[in-house]
Amino acid sequence: MEVAGWILDVYPGFEEEMVVWIKKADGETVRLTDSWHNAIYVSADHKYDLEWLLEKKHIQSYIHSAYFVKKREHVFDYEEREVLKLVLRRAGEAEQLAKTVERSAEFGYYRIYNADLLPAQAYFIEKDLFPLAKVIAEKVGDVIRWKILDSVKEEDYELPPLRKVTLRVEVDGKPIPKFTDPIKSITVFHDDNTVVIKDGVESEKIFKLVDTVRELDPDLLLIEKGDEFTTHYLAERAYANNILDKLILSRDPVPLRRLEKKGTSYFAYGRILHTPASHKLYGRINLDARRHFVFEQSGLYGLFEVARLCRMPLHKGSRASIGKCLSGLQFYIACKDNLLIPWKPTRAEVFKTAATLLIGDRGGFIFEPRVGVHEHVGELDFASLYPAIMVKYNISAETVLCKCCRASGRRVPDVDYNTCIKREGIIPRSLGLILEKREDYKKKRNLTDNPDLKRRYAERVDALKGILVCSFGYLSYRNAKFGLIDCHIAVCAYARQILLAASKIAERRGFEVVHGIVDSIWVKKPKAKIEDFKALAEEIEQEIGLPISFEGIYRWIAFLPSRMHEDVPVLNRYFGVFEDGTLKIRGIETRRRDTVKLVEDCQNEILNLLSSMDTADAVRDCMPNVLQILDSYAESVRSGKLPVTDLIVTTKLTKNFNEYVSSLPQVAAIRQLAEEGLELRAGQSVSYIITKFASNDPKEKVRPIQLVDSSIRYDRDRYIELLVRGVSTILQPFGYDEEKLLDLVNRTRDGDLAMNRLNT
Repeated sequence: MEVAGWILDVYPGFEEEMVVWIKKADGETVRLTDSWHNAIYVSADHKYDLEWLLEKKHIQSYIHSAYFVKKREHVFDYEEREVLKLVLRRAGEAEQLAKTVERSAEFGYYRIYNADLLPAQAYFIEKDLFPLAKVIAEKVGDVIRWKILDSVKEEDYELPPLRKVTLRVEVDGKPIPKFTDPIKSITVFHDDNTVVIKDGVESEKIFKLVDTVRELDPDLLLIEKGDEFTTHYLAERAYANNILDKLILSRDPVPLRRLEKKGTSYFAYGRILHTPASHKLYGRINLDARRHFVFEQSGLYGLFEVARLCRMPLHKGSRASIGKCLSGLQFYIACKDNLLIPWKPTRAEVFKTAATLLIGDRGGFIFEPRVGVHEHVGELDFASLYPAIMVKYNISAETVLCKCCRASGRRVPDVDYNTCIKREGIIPRSLGLILEKREDYKKKRNLTDNPDLKRRYAERVDALKGILVCSFGYLSYRNAKFGLIDCHIAVCAYARQILLAASKIAERRGFEVVHGIVDSIWVKKPKAKIEDFKALAEEIEQEIGLPISFEGIYRWIAFLPSRMHEDVPVLNRYFGVFEDGTLKIRGIETRRRDTVKLVEDCQNEILNLLSSMDTADAVRDCMPNVLQILDSYAESVRSGKLPVTDLIVTTKLTKNFNEYVSSLPQVAAIRQLAEEGLELRAGQSVSYIITKFASNDPKEKVRPIQLVDSSIRYDRDRYIELLVRGVSTILQPFGYDEEKLLDLVNRTRDGDLAMNRLNT
């Protein structure tokens, strides 16, 4: 039997098999099984310790077979050594077996590898496959022989014809739905067709949903609020109706389960994040666009690109952190090098003197911006500087301070670390392909006039950018398999040297550096033309050997101060207008996700007005028009008739609902929600309307958006304060601080009141 198509889904089936779904060009989907065994690897100081381990009965229940193989145990090893390969009976029990082995002796006695690879990832790596790969699968007996017609290096790859369906469930209950509330209706959206399921008792609605999904037979099932609520709710309602075994949304006849764990809160990339538990569908892909980084940031084409490149199954890839995606690519390279992947990384930081720490632990180089408004400023940005440094200078755990090249002429600035000249590290090898593809996609996006192709390339660019941005931080992450803090120090040292060198080249050409931060510099020079800025960029690129782009010339740009200290600049808080009228904005309210729409709209309207001004003096001259915009927004607040959507305040929680002791507005909101049965966790967000900001009563202070009704009245004074604060961010460089603006707004209100009294 031979099947040609694309790999849609892969997961463990019964013992000793992997299930593979192939999507054919004619739209048909074919299920195949492949006889395959997952495995973990165990090492110890002595071979007889591993032989002794095999005699343990609690180990035998997990394994199909065991034998010794030669592998590179550590990333910095050249030589291979004998380790024990434990082949599993059931592919999904790798981590359970690892924990059992670990408990067999004191901690650290056994060193365990490849235990936390997803079975599908391990299968992809071993077979050299990846999601959505175009293949020919030939079934011969119990095994599949694969012929790959595709490559992760391909850029204009063909995608299968995927059927998409969106599912929405409405609850018949209070404003805050609970699992005990019955189903009101279920709506299934497919192309231009909509199926509404609202008649009959609850069990009949569930049966109708199952029938509809089976008839439409989607490949991608987009479930609104899926991981957060909907799939868990459907499972609970099916259980309450005693039909849980009939709730089958997968292609395989596997019903949805009731999951005990509803989610996990964790700290990553400087933020508290929350990942809700998800239901896997077997043979279909369950997606929740609003909840997951890759899909939310980059869309379907970005998800497909990351899944292919990092060999992450689509279900997991849409929900994985960027670090996990990057690790997937590193795992592939490691396995192809016969290198084991540590279950729990234990490599310690290299010892450093206090002097080395003082010199090395400094981060990127900063030229503090000169607060205020500047005209005719050019911006130059290094393209993905930190990943480019890792690739150019071979920065990886096994290459920095390697033992084989201690006399290497390639030395890290400031700290004088040696880097390997005999082998290319895992990290630069993994990032090199991403950098290359992203640059190619950017060129193709800019050259095409086809809107569909432009969107496809743009989503891929955004997805790859996400990986590149996080790759630097992942170097020093405690759970990174191939990270090391010394790599982090080395990259920062190179970055400081590069930005300092770029600034010296600029000054040599007569430019003044107005601001510089990590990978960007802003420069100006009297009467400089665009050719002068471009010549500067070319010289920097030639001397330093890394790509740098000229972003354009600002007509004017405003660098903003700290709110607390007016003389202290904020490094990444500015806005300006390029010569073509394009606005660039960083660090102010309109760029923040937690900004009230009222403030965002007002800021955008003012910024759009200012973007038409050619000079800073012209901006100052149009201040009366700006103040008129502010007055009109303030008046709309005073009217009491603003829609709720313009007033929503959204705050991400840093603690669980029951751990707060303060009287902050968000705490008042989460306490009200907890009383209604909705218990929010750290990393989740709460949205509310401010009703009486000065009140000490939580129920008077704010109202969660779920409990807002037509009787709610918002705190007009507080929203005017928020509005004025947002506008002052923009106008402060032009002489209008928050206090002055609030006085002007109140004076306008008092003048209107006086006029009304006079007319009366």
